[in-house]
Amino acid sequence: MSATAALHTRELPSFPTGLLAFARRHPLVAYFALAYVLTWVLVVPIALSQRGVGWLALPDWLLLVLFLAGTFVGPAPAAFALTALIDGRAGVRALLRRMVQWRVGIAWYLLVVVGYPVVMLAVVSVQVGAAPLNALLSNPWLLVSSYLPGIAVGLIFPSLGEEPGWRGFALPRLQRLYGPLLASLILGLLHALWHTPAYFVRGAISDNGFDLGVYVGNSIGIVAFTFVWTWLFNSTCGSVLFAMLMHATSNATSQLLGQLSDADSGLWGRLFPVLLALLVVAATRGWLAYRGRVPGQPGQQRSVIWKHSR
Repeated sequence: MSATAALHTRELPSFPTGLLAFARRHPLVAYFALAYVLTWVLVVPIALSQRGVGWLALPDWLLLVLFLAGTFVGPAPAAFALTALIDGRAGVRALLRRMVQWRVGIAWYLLVVVGYPVVMLAVVSVQVGAAPLNALLSNPWLLVSSYLPGIAVGLIFPSLGEEPGWRGFALPRLQRLYGPLLASLILGLLHALWHTPAYFVRGAISDNGFDLGVYVGNSIGIVAFTFVWTWLFNSTCGSVLFAMLMHATSNATSQLLGQLSDADSGLWGRLFPVLLALLVVAATRGWLAYRGRVPGQPGQQRSVIWKHSR
């Protein structure tokens, strides 16, 4: 081997090493960038296809493959990759344990699984009248045939592909740096923006493709509910499994309400998540049950300024 070749051989690792060093120094930047890239590289072609804006003609089987892959290849793989890089095998095992951490108290399960549809049904009824409630009372079997199966499916599709990243990796680190309020705002905004390509796919979020009103309304809802979910996540000791349940229950509730009424929930339905978030923030005095540590990982303490004072 020539001296020049040997020199190039020694220099090859320098570029990836630089990227790895950057990721270690800025894990959140690296995480969100990787989560976006992994998802968007799969979903953007669908948005550009005949199912979206119509700029590309792609086979239906390929669109299905891209859609399924885009659901799981994004936040969760990015979380595991960055966790392995930063915390090694011990960190990966800790994240996996939090994904099966089910002992959080029966009251929290009831609050989400029962409280979510009850509250949202009440909110919709305020706007459109008693029709949705009457529809459910006349066909309560929907709770068994649609709502509960929706939660079961939602735990895998899409919660398994998202929550190990959003609340498993990103939220604890954001809270350590910025506290629960700013952390929730950052996560909510980035989570909402991450969905952007899907709005152009007809049938994914809206039937007719991109709708600015739907996009803004849903984004506000995602940001607002992030504050509520942060409170629930912190209250259940950082259980990623419970975060997956919250996500699945939210989607299942939306599906159930769509079966009960096709009426738009209107302004009140869009304002409610914001009012609920403000109520939770006020009730917890802005701490959202945060205790100044990485939830689920005792011993990793933040400065005393972030501790919840009693």
